[in-house]
Amino acid sequence: MAEEIRDLTLKELEARFAKLGIERYRAAQVFRWLYVKGVDDLSQMTNLPAPLRARLAASFVIGGMDAEKVQKAADGVCKFLFRLKDGARIEGVAIPHEGRWTACLSTQVGCRFGCAFCASGASGFKRNLSAAEIVGQLLAVRRHLPEDPVSHVVFMGVGEPLDNYDNLLRSVRILNEEKGLHLGIRRMTVSTCGLAGAITRLAGEGLELELSVSLHAATDEKRSEILPVNRLDPLKRLLPAVKTYIEETGRKVTFEYVLLGSYNTSVEDARGLVKLVRGMNVKINLIPYNEAQTRGAFQAPTKLEALFFKSYLSRHGIDVTLRRPRGGDIRAACGQLRAQAIK
Repeated sequence: MAEEIRDLTLKELEARFAKLGIERYRAAQVFRWLYVKGVDDLSQMTNLPAPLRARLAASFVIGGMDAEKVQKAADGVCKFLFRLKDGARIEGVAIPHEGRWTACLSTQVGCRFGCAFCASGASGFKRNLSAAEIVGQLLAVRRHLPEDPVSHVVFMGVGEPLDNYDNLLRSVRILNEEKGLHLGIRRMTVSTCGLAGAITRLAGEGLELELSVSLHAATDEKRSEILPVNRLDPLKRLLPAVKTYIEETGRKVTFEYVLLGSYNTSVEDARGLVKLVRGMNVKINLIPYNEAQTRGAFQAPTKLEALFFKSYLSRHGIDVTLRRPRGGDIRAACGQLRAQAIK
C-alpha cells in the first residue's frame, strides 16, 4: 500500500528513498515541493525526472486537505472547518497580527478529557490525527491566506496534543525542517490540559517549544470539578513536571486561566493562584470565558471581575496578561464550528 508522504520527516523520507535505491538528495527536493511550493501532486515536481516521479507515485500518496467551510470575523480572525477522508471534521483558526498570521491547529478528532467549559470534547474522542493531517491544516490555511505569512503555530485546536504525542512531535519536526517551511521551534506552542508524564517526556526532547498549560484553578478540589484530568495528574504531579520543563528547556511556561464568572474569579482564587506560582518562571494568561453553545454551565466574567483579577496578580509580582477576546462573532473558540456541523 502506498505511504502518505506527508507523514514523514525529512530524515524518514531520506531513509525510505535509500531503501528504494533513490538518491538521498532527492528527498530534500521533494520536501521543498511539498512544503514551500505546497503542491499535492507528484506530477507537478518538474525538477524530478519523469521516471522518478512514476516510481514515487507507486510508493507514495499525497493527501490533500481543504476547508469545507471558512468563516471570517469582523476583527480578521478566520475559522476553518476541515472534512477528513473518513468524513470526520476538525477545525483550524488563523489569527492576524501586524502582517502575519498565527495558525491554531487541531491534533485529534474530538477529545477524551472532557474539560467542563470546552466545546472540543463535547462529542467525545474519535481518533488521533496523523502528522499529515496536522500539517495539512497549515498548508490549507496558507492557500486561503496567501497575502501574509503564517509565522507562528499553536497546537491548541480540537484535541489534546500530548495525547497524540508521536504524531505531534513528527509534525513539529516537519514544520521546523530547514528544507521545508523552516518554522522556528520557538514559534510553535504546545497547549496541554496538564498531562504531567507527557510534559516531562517533552522536556527531554531537546526542543525549545513554547508550552502552555491549562490551570484554571489554584486548588485540586476546584480544578478537578472543571478538568477531569486533575484526578489523574493533580497539582502535586503537574507542578513538578512544569518545573522540569522550565529547567530543561530554559523557556518560560504559560499557565492558561479561563475566567469563569463567579466561579474562579474571587479574591481567594487570586490569592491561591499567587501562592501556587510564585517563584516559578511562568506567565499567567487570563482568558475571559467564551460562552460555547455546547457547554452552558458557566458564564463570562464581568469586565470588573477580569480587571480585578489581573490587577491583583500584577500587584503581587506575577507576570500576567488579559487576553482580548477575538472572533466572538463567529464563535471562534475551538470546537464550536465543528459542534454545529455534526449536530
